[in-house]
Amino acid sequence: MEKECNTVNEQKCSTVNEKKCEKVDKQKCETVNEKECSTVNEQKCSTKMEQQCSTVNEQECSTVNEQECSTTTERSCDTVNEQKCSTVNEQQCSTVNMQKCSTVNEQECSTVNEMKCSTKMEQECSTKMEQQCSTVNEQKC
Repeated sequence: MEKECNTVNEQKCSTVNEKKCEKVDKQKCETVNEKECSTVNEQKCSTKMEQQCSTVNEQECSTVNEQECSTTTERSCDTVNEQKCSTVNEQQCSTVNMQKCSTVNEQECSTVNEMKCSTKMEQECSTKMEQQCSTVNEQKC
């Protein structure tokens, strides 16, 4: 009887899909239009020069046995300086472009294809039986 053994190596592989996720900090920015206003107080002044004139008629008379009269025209002028001031309230506005940013926590996931293999070792044995026969000639004397 003879025992015969063989080792058989068998490798099995399969694809495993695995989801991997990780937290990622991303910065999101946006442009914001803001209106900025300010009130400006301004005093405006102007000087006005004006000449005021008037004509005065004067009659002078004197009595000396004869009456003598004469009319004198006299012109009288004055220069008047007049300053006028006014306060003007003015609102000045401008649009300001500002960029506002914020950090956003996001989770990014991806599917990873991974090949997993395993080796299986088996031993196969079989018993072999052999029959050996021989003819023996025997002589008796």
